[in-house]
Amino acid sequence: MMQNDDARLLFGDRIPEHFVPELRRWAREKRWGYFTKDEIDLFRVAAVSYADAARPTVSQVYRVLCCLVDEDAARNRIPVRKPSLTTFRRIVKSMPEEFVRYMRLGRLRRIHTFELVSAAAQALEIN
Repeated sequence: MMQNDDARLLFGDRIPEHFVPELRRWAREKRWGYFTKDEIDLFRVAAVSYADAARPTVSQVYRVLCCLVDEDAARNRIPVRKPSLTTFRRIVKSMPEEFVRYMRLGRLRRIHTFELVSAAAQALEIN
């Protein structure tokens, strides 16, 4: 089995190895009919980023997905269709519950003062 060292969520958390088999089963589940396999795969990749300790909303993750689709459309002749927010929410809610709960709520992330100040200073362009 491959190491999961590079399996990261969109926002940077590592996916614990014991969740990988269940996530792969979820990824192979029923497709949502109207969309192609590649489109659904992209939607599911984006949906996994919902399971982050930063606890983004479904709407926030959906906006990230829409930006990715827009960027892809600018580069390719055959654009990827966007799901509705309702369809995307169904995909997010179909993820394995234990995985989502663990990643969003099951552990505390310690934030160091330096990281907080550094991120804020960078955002505010303060040197």
